[in-house]
Amino acid sequence: MNMRLFKKDLKSRGLSVRSLLAFFDEVKRGEYVRKDNCATQQVQVSPSLNAFIYKSELDFISRCILDYKNIETGGQLFGYWTADGSPVVLYAIGPGANANHQVAFFNQDVDYLLNVGNVLVHHYGLQHIGEWHSHHKLGLAQPSGHDASTMADTIKEKRLPQFLLCIGNCSDVESTLNPFNFTLNAGYNYVKAQWTVKDIDSPYRNLIDTELKDMLIQPKTVKPSYKAVGINKSLSEIELSNKGYWFEDKQNRLVLKSIIDFIESYPNQAHCSIKMDSQNHIQLLVKRQDKDEYIYFPSKFPQVAPEIQLNVHGNPVPTNYEWDCKGDIFDAFVNCYKSIYNYDGR
Repeated sequence: MNMRLFKKDLKSRGLSVRSLLAFFDEVKRGEYVRKDNCATQQVQVSPSLNAFIYKSELDFISRCILDYKNIETGGQLFGYWTADGSPVVLYAIGPGANANHQVAFFNQDVDYLLNVGNVLVHHYGLQHIGEWHSHHKLGLAQPSGHDASTMADTIKEKRLPQFLLCIGNCSDVESTLNPFNFTLNAGYNYVKAQWTVKDIDSPYRNLIDTELKDMLIQPKTVKPSYKAVGINKSLSEIELSNKGYWFEDKQNRLVLKSIIDFIESYPNQAHCSIKMDSQNHIQLLVKRQDKDEYIYFPSKFPQVAPEIQLNVHGNPVPTNYEWDCKGDIFDAFVNCYKSIYNYDGR
């Protein structure tokens, strides 16, 4: 196009070359937010209760999660938003070669995200609509308090109207993935969304996998294995009054993992599942062959003892245990737990 005519056309639209270049720079940095009336009307006050995904993308994420069964992993989600603010996941990526996988946190390979993300956004026209990461065998099927605050703060900082966060879990043989919608206006009050799965491959999966095969990193696990599970409580509003709770410290998440491993092996094999109550306090449900155990970590733990209840054939039995935490939470718990077993003769 003739540059003079191009500038004239821009002027007729109330634009200039400088403003156009600034626009593209904002898009490249991921900082652009539409300000026209139409877009403003679509900004969600409350997060949507729905989330849409193609089966191929669930398959991909499942394979990624099963690659790292004992440490966290993660990636990004690309697609678009419906008119009512529901996310539609058309393409997912996993961890880059230099991603940081730890028991209690995951950091994406930034260069990998930038390289792949720029192509997905600018060449294929997809939007970066969300993130996903796994809590592997920890059993936390929802965002931790740290996850929620980080997401809400990021949305506020970037002025994003809405964002999707998916939390994965796994056993040795299968994985799960739960969607949670955040909006700028709702802040920390995210909601647990309901998946609607399109039972076909995304139209972008084979296309992008083929065209970007030299750039993309594929999971090593060949076959996906996942199941749909519900959440244990209503997540329409999240109570954040437990600031300072011991589990909010990342190091203490490693402690909890050690506690669970210990419980599942002492004094005999057991299955331990983790839940959170309405205040986001940790509860452990332990099932053994002849009895169940309920372990609750109150708000002032570890300054005060965990609450431990035993049930034999459905009937509660008295417990007597010692709690003396002088700095090492795991050692204190082990001594406490062993004192219970010594008390009732097991």
